[in-house]
Amino acid sequence: MKILLSGGSGFIGKNLLNFLSQNNENIMVIGRNLNSIKIDKLNKLKLDLNNPDASYDEIIKYNPDVFVHLAWEGIPDYSEENCRKNYFNTVKLIRMLVNSTSCSKIISTGSCWEYNDGKIIGKCKESQTINPSKAFSIYKKKVFQEVSKITKDKQITFNWLRLFYVYGPGQKENSIIPMLINTFKNNKPINIHYPSNKNDFIYVGDVIKIIGEFISKDCPSGIYNVGTGKGIMVYELLKIIDNVINGNNNLAVEYLKNIDINKKNESFFSCTKKLKKHFDNLEFVDIKDGINKMLKIF
Repeated sequence: MKILLSGGSGFIGKNLLNFLSQNNENIMVIGRNLNSIKIDKLNKLKLDLNNPDASYDEIIKYNPDVFVHLAWEGIPDYSEENCRKNYFNTVKLIRMLVNSTSCSKIISTGSCWEYNDGKIIGKCKESQTINPSKAFSIYKKKVFQEVSKITKDKQITFNWLRLFYVYGPGQKENSIIPMLINTFKNNKPINIHYPSNKNDFIYVGDVIKIIGEFISKDCPSGIYNVGTGKGIMVYELLKIIDNVINGNNNLAVEYLKNIDINKKNESFFSCTKKLKKHFDNLEFVDIKDGINKMLKIF
């Protein structure tokens, strides 16, 4: 099987490349900056999707069976301009694959923000109608709608994976879990804006295994939530991390005494019924075990 991958230099992309390379898959990774990817026996193609004259000849020659699209350039720039650019670049690339190669499956990542920005709280189901108001969610929705049409016309499988709060080794340091690990390890002041928010945290290793399953199995086209199906209050996360690092949660409890834990409670987490329908015996890394895995790199 030949797999084309975008976003291979990112957090999820690097982990996926390691997983696929260990399984001896035939992989081509595309992107503007691939210097940080150190895996042997990997086809690398430097490609700037912003360049209107960019050549797709090498991709057409490679003729992938599956395209895994993880790239979304410019994060954390969520401006209208940047999101619109990502939308056009994505659709352009996929149109080329559909019309010029034998690619039979496209897997692309959406975001749980599509729900939250769509004013959906609590358990999020793929069947729910979303009406996002922010540029990032709006253009993610537009990508899904446009690519769904393109692939349906050509009878190509299109799996849209709405990722919830992915964490793990290699994550950006300003993300909440690595930030809190750094805070407790170095006795820095704790500063949490919305301690009562309830989020669905999923370990990156679980996400990679799920993407691997979508690559190898035939799942019907459509949206799939990729989360654990459980929400954890941010203030509970504080206690867990404090306990893992210090053997107790005294620092977290002391901090929580002096703040309003009921401030702006936004709870949303994935419904995993559809995912579990297609993957038997699906298990997730416990949050404590996941944090212990992260501590090994700090």
